[in-house]
Amino acid sequence: MPVASSIAARALLVPALALVGCAGEGGEPGSRAVRIEQVHQRLEDGGVSDEARLIPAIRGSLGGLGGLHAAGRDHRGVALGAEIWFQEQPADGGAREIYLQAQIDVPTEARPLLGPQIHATVLLERSGGDVSLDDDVTLAAERAFAILDTRLALARGDVGVVRSLLAADDPELVLLALEWIRERAPAELVADVGALLTHPDERVAALAVECLGYSGDRGQVAAIIREARPRSRTHTLEVYRALARLRGPEALGYLRFAAANEDDSILQEEAERSLRLALTGIPAEPRATPGGPEPRLARGHRQ
Repeated sequence: MPVASSIAARALLVPALALVGCAGEGGEPGSRAVRIEQVHQRLEDGGVSDEARLIPAIRGSLGGLGGLHAAGRDHRGVALGAEIWFQEQPADGGAREIYLQAQIDVPTEARPLLGPQIHATVLLERSGGDVSLDDDVTLAAERAFAILDTRLALARGDVGVVRSLLAADDPELVLLALEWIRERAPAELVADVGALLTHPDERVAALAVECLGYSGDRGQVAAIIREARPRSRTHTLEVYRALARLRGPEALGYLRFAAANEDDSILQEEAERSLRLALTGIPAEPRATPGGPEPRLARGHRQ
């Protein structure tokens, strides 16, 4: 959908993924008809407005998805029910923020693992322009259903789908694929994950490091060290933990240097714990979690 102003969208995702097989009744594997049953707007006064008039436009946004498609009026098969809630909030400088949540029923065979419904929540931010609220709601719904479609595709365990998601422009979809990889560590995707160490999104790069740590491939140690981001506490924690799992001379050398020179107390604790794990194989104590703001100045080995 063309837009005439600047927009940004973020997705807040439920992380659980499962490996199941699913196919639409009488259709291609993964093909599922969706019937949008309700669209509601949450109002500033706490009330709720029925916005069923938006259903046709939102139904049209399902046209470009790989697995989900809109159930037509004469659809006679089983369709997954879907509901949408959205809320508009004004932002600074005349901008608009739309919070939208789309919920969809899970296919029967997947419910023991995924539960009865899955949902995705999208925050769409628009700066200026004269695009209508209806158009922005439709755009946010399109993004939410793309995420839900992706989750169901990942649930089928299709490595080809996962590989294509790793190359997606949308970092939220890349994160979904990496979460799937973290749980399964497929060897055939190690090189694809390694390519994400330089990703501009900090979350993607940090999760790529974590995934490589679980891969068991010591050939990734040099790249993890080379692409380390010492000014990011979150990324550095993942580097230490990944090197502890991969071990090897190069990983041990890096961890020894970090443990001796780290000037951030949280990172020093993690470097020492990771070095101990790498040397002895004894499980570490509960790991440190990022807390507080990122260090404003880099000192010691972080210069």
